[in-house]
Amino acid sequence: MEHKSQKNGNLKSFSSLSKKIILKIIAVSSLVTIFSTGTQLYRDYANNVSEVETGMQSVSNLIVPELSYNLWHLDIKALNMQLHSLSSTGEFTYVELSYDGKTLVSGNDDDFIRKKEKTWPLIYSYKGEERTLGTLHVVTNLEPYINEVLDTALFILTANFIKTFIVAFAMIYILRSHLLVHLILLSNRLKDFTLESLGAGDIKLNRGSSESIDELDIVVNSINKMRRNLVSDLEKMENNAQEKEDLTIKLNQSQKMEALGRLSGGIAHDFNNILHLIMGSAEQCTFFLEKQKYEKLNKYLNNIVEFADRGDKLIRQILTFTHQKKVEYNKINLVSIVESSLEMMRSTLPANINIDFKFDESVEVLGDATQMQQIIMNFCTNSRDSIGSQNGEILISSKVNSLGSEVQLIVSDNGAGISKEIQSKIYEPYFSTKPINKGTGMGLSIIHSIIVEMKGRIELFSEVNEGAKFVITLPICKEKILEVVTVKSHVKKEVSLKGKKVLILDDEEFIANMHKDYVERSEGTVFCYTSPLLALKDLSEDLEVDMILTDLSMPEMSGFEFAKAYTENGGKSPIILLTGHEEKVLFETDISKYNIEEVLLKPINLEELLAVLGSI
Repeated sequence: MEHKSQKNGNLKSFSSLSKKIILKIIAVSSLVTIFSTGTQLYRDYANNVSEVETGMQSVSNLIVPELSYNLWHLDIKALNMQLHSLSSTGEFTYVELSYDGKTLVSGNDDDFIRKKEKTWPLIYSYKGEERTLGTLHVVTNLEPYINEVLDTALFILTANFIKTFIVAFAMIYILRSHLLVHLILLSNRLKDFTLESLGAGDIKLNRGSSESIDELDIVVNSINKMRRNLVSDLEKMENNAQEKEDLTIKLNQSQKMEALGRLSGGIAHDFNNILHLIMGSAEQCTFFLEKQKYEKLNKYLNNIVEFADRGDKLIRQILTFTHQKKVEYNKINLVSIVESSLEMMRSTLPANINIDFKFDESVEVLGDATQMQQIIMNFCTNSRDSIGSQNGEILISSKVNSLGSEVQLIVSDNGAGISKEIQSKIYEPYFSTKPINKGTGMGLSIIHSIIVEMKGRIELFSEVNEGAKFVITLPICKEKILEVVTVKSHVKKEVSLKGKKVLILDDEEFIANMHKDYVERSEGTVFCYTSPLLALKDLSEDLEVDMILTDLSMPEMSGFEFAKAYTENGGKSPIILLTGHEEKVLFETDISKYNIEEVLLKPINLEELLAVLGSI
């Protein structure tokens, strides 16, 4: 329900949030008060009952022997005085002494609802013989104690409820004046947000100026920043709509060609393509430089960066087994992925192999579409190699379990099969039964790591000469996944290293000089070395730097050994390691012990490298 303000901008007495807050405060405070008061009153009542029991115990120890003595001597006057004394103390409401069929009483013998009573035998010892003379019966009325507890409870609860209401209303007043009024104002402004009104200016609250900021200021500043970002992004989208449309078409075409490249040639073929494209783009850049056609350079320079990035992705795909990274998965339709993959596979399979796909239900899983295509293509390629030149078939099916929580993707063939001895090794990296140059042995190990990362499992059922069946079990995604579309800015964020002294160490002179030029472009001061021993020597001779960027693998000394030697010699500057190995090369204790701030994987975008340097 939407709450609107009254005329002239006056707010209603209580908003829905105010009522909820006050009711919760009263409820919680009342429960605490009732519990604490009940506990205290119970203890008070228990103490009163305990005092009564203590009084009865004193009667047993002190009064009973005297009454026995006086009763033996039939001192009726003394007995009456003692009974009257017991009933007049307030501890005992009624006292009764019975002997020889006679009764002496003192106090009121009303029919009390809550009472405590006790009876003692009156025994007197005469000439070593104990004789029972009668009984003493006392009654204590507990109703006064109960009434006292109830009166106290009523007073405490009344006082606490009054206090709770006062505090609650005070809190609501404070909350309304400091927060709710501004939230309603903020809500009214946000309701009016449209594309046309985004340029109306920042939201300002009617609050006094302060040197500090609070949570409300943070919210308002974030909304204002969001508004400015939206204005900026909309301007860029309007200016580059056609360009983005062209880029999207090219990207989709590039992804299709990349998938076709994986099918037709494998890793070596992909690398040859990448190298060919980079070399061709570089030659074009050289040609246009000689012809001074500088406007043509941007296209081919961007091509070089794009193709190098493609090579980086291919390398990381191969190394997935040794260094698994968490990726942001999306909901993908498993049936659609399989069908699209088989469309590409059918054109590459020989005529003697038939491929078929059946499914009982179209379901969605949480994963990466490219990785799922990689899994299907790899299994189909392995089945093709296993079948060879004989007539065969590849059957793919998906089945949902009875609970609807998991789906099984089953890939089977009637090829040569896999022996029991080999089945335990097929997921090991670089293990392959194929001839040299026919396989890298990385396919199933990468598939296994992808499936595990998707929280699934894989099973193999196979006998020699009876084909193989792989069963992949994946959890079905039933949650609603919100897809976030990120609009990248065309304006690169400039990071300045002005005033920073950076030591660059790499045994490859080209790489060292490239990093040097890039840091100097950002106004940093660079000390460039290709020898770690020479760098250590100069650092020990009072060369001062703010940070060190070093390669990990070098012939004279590894980057880690350099960091260790530098730190042990008293060096304090943070160290950034660059490595081409994706596996975990250092322990966390080593990183923290030897000033190692970051371990970055090559290849790295130089802007990302600069951002890391600028953050230290």
